[in-house]
Amino acid sequence: MLGVFAHPDDETICAGGTFAKYAGAGADVRVVSLTRGGAGQIRDAGVATRATLEAVREAELAAAGAELGLTAARCLDHPDGGLADIDGPVLVDLVRDLIRDADPDVVVTFGPDGFSGHPDHVAVGAAVTAACRELRPATPVRLFHCHLPRSGMLLRDRLATWVVELTTRFTGTRDFVRALSVFSRETTALGYAADFVTVEWFPSGTYLIEQGEAATAMYFLLSGSVEIRREGEDGRVRVVDRSGPGEFVGEQGIATGRPRNAHVVAVDDVTSLTFLATDPAVLGGGEEQVHLRTRSLPSGDRIDARVSTCIDVSDFVGHKIRATAAHRSQYPIDPEMFPESILREMFGVEYFIQVLPERELKTSLFDD
Repeated sequence: MLGVFAHPDDETICAGGTFAKYAGAGADVRVVSLTRGGAGQIRDAGVATRATLEAVREAELAAAGAELGLTAARCLDHPDGGLADIDGPVLVDLVRDLIRDADPDVVVTFGPDGFSGHPDHVAVGAAVTAACRELRPATPVRLFHCHLPRSGMLLRDRLATWVVELTTRFTGTRDFVRALSVFSRETTALGYAADFVTVEWFPSGTYLIEQGEAATAMYFLLSGSVEIRREGEDGRVRVVDRSGPGEFVGEQGIATGRPRNAHVVAVDDVTSLTFLATDPAVLGGGEEQVHLRTRSLPSGDRIDARVSTCIDVSDFVGHKIRATAAHRSQYPIDPEMFPESILREMFGVEYFIQVLPERELKTSLFDD
């Protein structure tokens, strides 16, 4: 199996569970990144500088490959952010040589959407697809495009339930604060969860939550402190608790579905990571477009109607998360920080669209 991608970390985010599953079953699984990721963000300043980022990300790919059980993982030295500018036939020739050298049974790459829309991803997916078509029928390779479903799961709800069920009060460390910020914003941006996650600022003396209102948002405090004030039937307001950085606020109402049972007021200037539900009707460009191009799963998630293959990787989610954490310059997370139940729900299945060989047309309306 050969995965051809644009950047170190693409292999893990797009198909890490699948690669780990097949590698664990004895398959020879190899990954090639066409760039060394030098234009990527640096989310942990202690890991890399702009001058060292390429070397760091190349080493991170090797570490992630070890977590996934890959036979080989290597980077080429094409310009990060510039793959779409390489002449199309030149990129196709390059990829065709990679495929010939590896002689794989299966090739995995991006689809036309680039998984996340990145121009480098789109260019690589198009080049790999064209190269595989040119190599057939002399090389009967099976080609699959990675597909990212649009999940209806709310990370807000899962985190609220988790915090409420804990037997001790949760206070996240500084590393947890950073990890949750990166994890939540990346997973929701990619569609693994349906939340809208934003950072909000509340001046001292303002309400985050008012008692009696519907519970729609949950807050994770990044800085500053808040008082929990309960208003009695007599109109008297009493301070019943206080929360600060690393603590969730509003989880009770989200977990129980009940109105807010207290006011939450900023004592200092407060910043929070705020989790809100998005409107599912707007996902995918409108209801009509969604129904034309996608189909629903029993979970409520929506996938591209062309999806041909779903791989159960629930037993390999740990490999995927550890490999993600190995890409520390991009994902400074501790894989042990998050509840396994949430990770399995978010990452337990990976989807693919079979491109080659093209599926044959049926000749009967009664055939299965």
